[in-house]
Amino acid sequence: MRAAGTLNTPLLLLRPEVTNSTDGSVIRSYQQVGMVWGLTEASGGSEATTAGRIASSYPLTITIRRRTDVAEGWRLEREGKSLRVKAVLPHSEPDAFMQILCELEEGNHGGA
Repeated sequence: MRAAGTLNTPLLLLRPEVTNSTDGSVIRSYQQVGMVWGLTEASGGSEATTAGRIASSYPLTITIRRRTDVAEGWRLEREGKSLRVKAVLPHSEPDAFMQILCELEEGNHGGA
């Protein structure tokens, strides 16, 4: 893992929240948990054709100080862009840092 000095990118941490409206529909939103500092490392991107359109995928690995509440389905926002948490890599208890695998959400600017 990296030293704390390299965690130089501010990231807004958001958790999913599902509520039921009075008409019975489900409303999905994201609640702000807080701001964390992280290191963002890009992996190679890929493209695929989905429903006749080209869809791009930009996987990122984010390193932050260890937390116990971050899970798949959460979001991180960085510089106005929304990153969907795809996986949280396992770590041992004494680790001071954790790694989160994210993917840039194309065409969605947070939606919170």
